[in-house]
Amino acid sequence: MQHKVLFTSDMHGNEDQYQKLVKRAIRNSVKSVIIGGDITPKNFRDEAIISGQRHFLDKRLPKFLSPIKKKLPNSKIFLMMGNDDCAVNLDVLERRDPELFQLIHGKRIKLTEDFDIVGYSYVPITPFGLKDWEKFDFSEVPKHLSLRYRMRKIGNYDPFGYKSTQFGLKKFAFTPEMEKEDSIQKDLTNDLFYKDAGKTVYVFHTSPDNTNLDLCYDKTHVGSMAIRQFIEKTQPYLTLHGHIHETVNLSGRYIENVPVDGKTLCLTAGNDNSSSRLAVLVFDLYAPQTAVREVI
Repeated sequence: MQHKVLFTSDMHGNEDQYQKLVKRAIRNSVKSVIIGGDITPKNFRDEAIISGQRHFLDKRLPKFLSPIKKKLPNSKIFLMMGNDDCAVNLDVLERRDPELFQLIHGKRIKLTEDFDIVGYSYVPITPFGLKDWEKFDFSEVPKHLSLRYRMRKIGNYDPFGYKSTQFGLKKFAFTPEMEKEDSIQKDLTNDLFYKDAGKTVYVFHTSPDNTNLDLCYDKTHVGSMAIRQFIEKTQPYLTLHGHIHETVNLSGRYIENVPVDGKTLCLTAGNDNSSSRLAVLVFDLYAPQTAVREVI
């Protein structure tokens, strides 16, 4: 049995990259296309980001993805938002689900008869302005990670920013009280995530902490500690990641086992939207260890 998958992330509305994604999907006759977040352009200023992204989702995205369904009618397209996508525009995507693609954030969907797919868009708090898809990593910090987590918050977290609303961007700030109430750690305790981990493909927009998949430009690790803990505890069949554009160029790796001696395979495309060159992963779902990263 074979099920060919094409995965990428972080195209940020780059139309050259979308065109290449579609051509490669059709050429490879893939069964599933998975897009792991940051799907819309971010080169808008202030309030224009909401309307600009909304236009892209409504008019441009369907135009790009439709040829896949026309040429490969039995294929499936799975996608979700990432931290640079305005959550207020989610309704535009929902109107096309499941006719053109299936939204996977916070959902468990049949990928094949043997495997489910689950998506999760949230990332740990970043230094960037849009806060729609950001959360504290932990509500209850494991003792062995307390110092590392404290230093991460000091060095990488900016609690001040904006959330998108139907009335425009509104100022927002994370508070210490929020940390106890809501976090990535708390989300991942839901049965949605724990069910049948060994038969599930998880698409996390962010990468697991302290791996070759979460290296920032200054070679610091910026992935999610909570997601790494979840992977170590549940040992999923496969996890797919994005968010950190430069990590593959810095580490030279796009595949990692978490933990090192564990059975879970974690993959990232390491795509960078700043040029027309698109990084994708092509693999057989039933043999993901053979995944090939192509830059086209």
